[in-house]
Amino acid sequence: MENEQIQEFCEEALKVAETNGLQKGLSYLIGEKFGRNFLQLKKARQKLQFLYPSEEAAENHPLNKGGRSLKISYAMTIQEHYSTPLEQVKHYELFLKEFVAAIRNTFSQEDIQSYFDSSPQLSPQDDKSEDLEFSDVLQEAEEILAIEEMKRLFI
Repeated sequence: MENEQIQEFCEEALKVAETNGLQKGLSYLIGEKFGRNFLQLKKARQKLQFLYPSEEAAENHPLNKGGRSLKISYAMTIQEHYSTPLEQVKHYELFLKEFVAAIRNTFSQEDIQSYFDSSPQLSPQDDKSEDLEFSDVLQEAEEILAIEEMKRLFI
């Protein structure tokens, strides 16, 4: 079903590109559809970011200082409480890998590169002339970082 959904998104993007231009078609496909799923992957990964010690902290992490029973208890706790986020991350990673392949089959590498070079946005901009709030600035910064991560998947 998901492959069908991806194909529908790609076909719709081609229609949008025909009527409104290539940039609008790629904005629909990559910025809106792919971007939404990419952000969901990032959100699922954030839930898991503290489950395992980082390489820098691994040496001093209490898990590495504890015995076998602590490690078994920790593994069981992760399985019991974090199985859903772990499954979500795996699901989104596979889905996005297939999505990238479908986009590459639908649009040329030059078109995709051109899209990313145009400073795309994941969310539509409001036409407000007010000053930006702090949360708006943070959201925009997170979006820029997400677009750079997405770019690495395609290019």
